Formats: sequence, structure tokens, C-alpha cells
Amino acid sequence: MIESRTVVVTANIFPGLETEKEVLAPYNVELVKRPCQTQEQLAEAGKDAVALLVGNVHINAEVISHFPHCLAIVKPSVGVDNIDIDAATAAGVCVANVPDYGTDEVATHAMALLLNAIRYVDAEATAVRGGRWQPKPPYPIQRSAGRTLGIIGFGRIGQSVARKASGFDWRLLAWDPYLGDEEIRQGGAEPAEFETLLGQSDFVTLHLPLTEETQGMIDASALAQMKPSAFLVNTARGGVVDSAALLKAVESGQIAGAAVDVVDEEPPPPDHPLYRTDRILVTAHVAWYSEQAFRDVRVKAVEEVARVLGGQLPLNLLNPEVKPRFKARSA
Repeated sequence: MIESRTVVVTANIFPGLETEKEVLAPYNVELVKRPCQTQEQLAEAGKDAVALLVGNVHINAEVISHFPHCLAIVKPSVGVDNIDIDAATAAGVCVANVPDYGTDEVATHAMALLLNAIRYVDAEATAVRGGRWQPKPPYPIQRSAGRTLGIIGFGRIGQSVARKASGFDWRLLAWDPYLGDEEIRQGGAEPAEFETLLGQSDFVTLHLPLTEETQGMIDASALAQMKPSAFLVNTARGGVVDSAALLKAVESGQIAGAAVDVVDEEPPPPDHPLYRTDRILVTAHVAWYSEQAFRDVRVKAVEEVARVLGGQLPLNLLNPEVKPRFKARSA
């Protein structure tokens, strides 16, 4: 058992700490909330922490060097692109996330954006509130049945989208370089090459982590391979899509439109370029949220801290090669 120290919550989504205190009660630690928006604030906040529950501030080697007692950095989300995992490993610090708390929510939000793209529900509701009642809408609404949905990234969320989409009489294509063709088929989709998926899909939905490989992968070249009638949905990470290229593709008519729950800068400025056209729908990174998911992510994140305090490794350890350094550090 680790001596009594401090567990620091820097993530801004936590309204209170009752849930976290309940889970950590047996471990004789002080739990404090120190919301951070800069690396300097984070370095100061974590200087006495044995573990941190962090938000989106970038955590690099310099920041980690200010955490002499830290055994674990846990992010209550799926994406950990703001954490330098190699630097944490070198320091003997475990990095963990919560990969499974919002699978249903994100897949459902992606489906909502897809269906809105087909039926223009947001535009119709806005028009009715503005006094226009027009049973034949001024949009080129096409029949949903028989369309092709391309799913880029076929992990938990991508496969959940496939299950939800299976009842819509769509052809489902999927691309994931880390899965074999048979695994994709077992998930309910046809395996397809990246370029084939882009060229044949009426709708493309993204479910990828943000990595060096995926940064900006939906660029001008990728968008040029899509149909002029195609629609792009991104509920993954903003950095996967080149925003400038997306705006140009939509405004020029190269693709029909897009809906994104994530952008390259969050929160975006009021004059973000993607707001320039009503053919790009933007929601505020809310795809992950439900009342149940909000509780789940908090409980599962703090349970990872509890495991470390109890001398175990996190269940969702992202840097397993840290084990020898972690043992030396915790000793």
C-alpha cells in the first residue's frame, strides 16, 4: 500500500468529487480538484500527486518532470493524443484511459448525424420555426434504402455503428488496417480498401484515434476521391480531418456536406471557418455524453487510480512496457 498522498483531478468535466471519494475511501489519500488549462498550471498542480485524472492539456516530458511522486496518469476518455506516452514510460508512469464508457453514445450520435444528412431534420425544424411550412422541401432528399455507408476505423465504435446501421437497408463497407478481412465481416461489414471505400460510399463516418498515422488523413486528396453527393461524419478527433480542405471541398461542391462533433481546436473560436457554410453541421463534442456514460467514465477512471494505489497495474494500461520502471518507481 502506498503512503498517504494526493490524487489530483485536473479534468474540467468533474462537477464534484463525491463519486471519486467513494471509490478511493479505502486508500487514505487526499483527493483534490485543480482544474488546469495550461501546461504551467498542470505542472504545478501535479507536483505532489501520486496519481492524476487529467483533461486535454498537453502532457509532455517537461510537464512529467514536475511529477516526482506520480505513478499514474489516467484520462477519463478514449483519446489520449495529448499525452506523450513514451515520456511517461521513460519516467515510470502508467498511462491509462477509459476506452469503453461511451461506445453506444458515440455510435448513436454518428447515426443521428448520418440520418440528419439524409433527411435535413435540423434545416426543416429551423425553417418551420422561421414561419416556412413547405411539405416539399427545397433540398434534394434521396431515398435512404440502397445507399452505401463507409466506416473508417472498425473498433468498438465502428462496429457499434455497423450494428445500428444494419437495419437501414444499407451496404456497409469498412476499412481498418489493424483488422483482417474476416474480423471485419464478423463485425457486419464488407472489407474494403481505403480508396475503394471513399469512392463507393454515399456516407463516410470516421472512428479513428488521433495518431501520427491518422493526423490529417482525410485531406484534399481523400476528399477528392469521394462522390460529389457524399457526406462526411466525424465523431472521432478533429485532427483526423484537414478542416481547410473539408471547407473547400464542401463550398466547391466536391462533396455534398459534412457533420462533425470534433474540430481541430476546441473550443473553436466564434469565427471558425467551418461555421461559414450551413452545409457543415457542428456539434460541441457531445457525442460521448449520456447521464450513464458520464457516471461510467468517472467511476472507471478513478478505479484505475485505485488499482495503482493498491499496487496493481491499470486495467486499461496503454504503456505495458512501463512495468519494470513502474515497479522501481512505486518501490
